[in-house]
Amino acid sequence: MQTKETEKRRPGKRRGGRYKVLLIASLCTFAVLSSSLTGTVLMRRHEAANAAELAELYHAPQSPSAQEINVSVDTAFEIPERFRELYEINPDIIGWLRAGELADEPVVFRDNEFYLDHDFRGEYSGIGTVFADEKNTDWVDAPYLILYGHNIDGGIKFGKLSQYRNLEQLKENAVIEWDTVRFEEAKEYAVFAVFDASMLPDDEDSFYLRRFDELKSSGDMGMQALIDEAKTRSIFSIPLTVDAQDQILVLVTCSRAGIDGRLLIFARGLREGETGEGIRAVIEQSRSR
Repeated sequence: MQTKETEKRRPGKRRGGRYKVLLIASLCTFAVLSSSLTGTVLMRRHEAANAAELAELYHAPQSPSAQEINVSVDTAFEIPERFRELYEINPDIIGWLRAGELADEPVVFRDNEFYLDHDFRGEYSGIGTVFADEKNTDWVDAPYLILYGHNIDGGIKFGKLSQYRNLEQLKENAVIEWDTVRFEEAKEYAVFAVFDASMLPDDEDSFYLRRFDELKSSGDMGMQALIDEAKTRSIFSIPLTVDAQDQILVLVTCSRAGIDGRLLIFARGLREGETGEGIRAVIEQSRSR
């Protein structure tokens, strides 16, 4: 026989049971998120260690006369000694990029898919590897070269490029070094534009990045239009002359500034007679808009 006191307690028990279920569900969700976060942290630590190991295998170029050349039987060209060990790990390597103190990464070339989620050794990794656009088949001497890298928290890959939005960081990291397996020494590029843009064609903030075919058909006029648009959209006024005869390098990473957004760092190759120090002095005069 049920008493009134028992009847009064039952609803409370049901509510208590419901709260326990909700609590367990919340804890399970937290456990999943914690596990995911732990996995991400471990993955970043692994990638950082891997990056440090690869960096030890790359030797910055010396003067051409001081270099040893290794002839690879797998290619139609000579692989410089400084890239030999890296090439043995991954023959997709085409060079090494140093963007001041903000990026220090090997660069590969295959297509625009594989290295989005594979590391330099070809193993699956959401952190990926810095790679050249698949249209840059002439990466040896490309007039317009695009390099992509993930925006990874912690600073690996292109995770530090967002610092280019800071004027002082721009000035300190104004010169980018691009060393490839075909160069006797690294080439230097000077940053002349920094801005965020959408990759959606219909977005009002859209920027047409992969205009390779158009540049081939329009020649200098098309290249100058690209340069002028980049300089106009730049968040900084950088007093560096750029024209259609210059080689253009673009570093691309994800941006949270808009839907399908990208941060774009435009740089041009140093001309004959220019020096890194001289270029830094010019870019030192840059100002925010």
